[in-house]
Amino acid sequence: MSWMEQLVETYDENERFAGRGGIDGMKALLPPVGHIIQNAQIEITLNADGELIQAEVIPKEHQSTLIPCTPGSASRTGNPAPHALHDNLSFIAKDYCIFVNSKDSEKPYIAYKEQLGIWVASNPNLKVQAVYRYISSHDVIHDLIEKKVLFQDTAGKLLEKWTDKETPKPLIFSAVSGDILKAMVRFRVVMDGDDCPELWNDTCLQKDYQTFFQQQFSQTEEQLCYATGKKLPPTDKHGKGIRFPGDGAKIISSNDMTGFTFRGRFADADECISIGYESSQKAMNALMWLARNQGYTHDGRVFLAWGRCGQTPPSVFDDTARLTRRRRPAGTERPSSLKGWAESLTKALAGYQHEFKQAEMSQVNVMILDAATKGRLSICYYSEMAGEDFIERIERWHSLGRWRQHGYDSDKDESFVYFGVPAPKRLVEACHGVSVGDSQMKLELERIFHAILQGMPFPVDMERMLIGRAVKRAVCDAYYGWRRQILEPACSIIARRLNHKKEEYTVALDETKDDRSYLFGRLIAVADQMERATFSRDEMGSRTTNAMRYMEIFSSRPASTWLTLQKKLLPYQQKREMYGGKERKLISKIGSMFHDDDFLSDRPLDGKFLLGYYCQQYAMELEREENRKKKEALQEEEV
Repeated sequence: MSWMEQLVETYDENERFAGRGGIDGMKALLPPVGHIIQNAQIEITLNADGELIQAEVIPKEHQSTLIPCTPGSASRTGNPAPHALHDNLSFIAKDYCIFVNSKDSEKPYIAYKEQLGIWVASNPNLKVQAVYRYISSHDVIHDLIEKKVLFQDTAGKLLEKWTDKETPKPLIFSAVSGDILKAMVRFRVVMDGDDCPELWNDTCLQKDYQTFFQQQFSQTEEQLCYATGKKLPPTDKHGKGIRFPGDGAKIISSNDMTGFTFRGRFADADECISIGYESSQKAMNALMWLARNQGYTHDGRVFLAWGRCGQTPPSVFDDTARLTRRRRPAGTERPSSLKGWAESLTKALAGYQHEFKQAEMSQVNVMILDAATKGRLSICYYSEMAGEDFIERIERWHSLGRWRQHGYDSDKDESFVYFGVPAPKRLVEACHGVSVGDSQMKLELERIFHAILQGMPFPVDMERMLIGRAVKRAVCDAYYGWRRQILEPACSIIARRLNHKKEEYTVALDETKDDRSYLFGRLIAVADQMERATFSRDEMGSRTTNAMRYMEIFSSRPASTWLTLQKKLLPYQQKREMYGGKERKLISKIGSMFHDDDFLSDRPLDGKFLLGYYCQQYAMELEREENRKKKEALQEEEV
């Protein structure tokens, strides 16, 4: 149970944030013990006497609501256990039975009113009293109909769908997905001298409920909590809603005796495991808070890494540009060179290392969560490691595979160049295409996740698939799209594997390397440039060169394909002679670097072929940019 102990301790270290919203850097609220977070769709405003002032539909972006709960209500599925204050219409509306043809439709309201009445009797909180007066003396659903929040048809039944296409659809039908009568209602109480009418944000009300709950719960006999080793009141009902609001999957659960779950092993569930209610609440609330704040979620699978003692480790799923941006001071420009990006990464990771060294416990906990069914959440992977080790592996991932990448900044609506490693999701899309299925994406992300954390090479089958797609230029018609989506991620992965073996491969062209695959890559890059240089402006974005058409077969049979390619290059070579024939001269220079028989061999090329191609293309691009600047400078001098 070390994962649960770690979560409880994480909650204790951050308990000062519990129930407080609007804290910088936090996307989600940390619920106090005895509270959960759910989405509310309707907001009712009352005065101090419990009279209705206003009712309105809550936009989806503001629906997240902190709700006091009981052990039964926090884990309820089909049972009629009411929440303590905010709840569904079926619990708070005494006229609910009028709109539902069910024999037991009154039971939820009776249970809710009785429980709220006990709280009111034990604690003279004026806001809770106002809510109790309102639900006791008013028909909530009829009030909402009068306020144009809910709607009836001509027969007096509640409208579940809006079918009138000529009239704008009311907000309630967009805010609630499914049964309208299951809409969650939250309360505001406006009182003189009170600056927090929102009951879900009132920290004093949260403490009042915790005091009331402890009084009700203190009569339970204490048992050994297997998570913390303390004697605590136990619970067999554990929280849900961990991955997202409305998530019904639980990590810890047990069936009733009718399922014969314990037959032949235990007489009851307590003989198997006993967990304190406080430990369960702290662990599940902390896990929910961490997953929504710093977890990476894809199709229900959550990848999470968190530090202890307030430490926030770098994200495993960031690309290099995003990782360095998180630690750059506001207003600082992006680096513009390979050296600048390397320094930026070093500074960013040094900041994380400093935080871990300052802490008493330098530790990172890593967890993967997923649900095989709607009701069961599994821990697919869990590990604990020293914070310095975690950061070192993140650094190796971003350093060994550093390559020139084209990214996109959605905030500024512009593309930019960075030197680093793409995000894991982009690597999977490069391997399988942008239309990769969710199940395949989850599987591959987990494999990359393990490779990063364990300091292992990129999965070799994915690397081969990526190289295979890179040499098939037909998979992406546009040259720049192919370069960004496939070629650059492929070069990053190939360079990482080679550098992992202590070789030196960077995006800067190495004119001394005489590796056969690297040299053939340079050759086809020059051939591509020779033909491309003769294109008109309109042809640049639509026409494919012979070098790109032959790229796949060239990687399989380079020597014989190069002879064919040279014949097709003759007309373009003649056109380029008037500019000095620099491409022809460069081809001759590269050809002279081959070892005996390497140039004539038709052995397939390895991944260094793509590195040589990209490095040569990049070197020629830099040369063209430098010539353009010189030309502009001369023109300015002449003026």
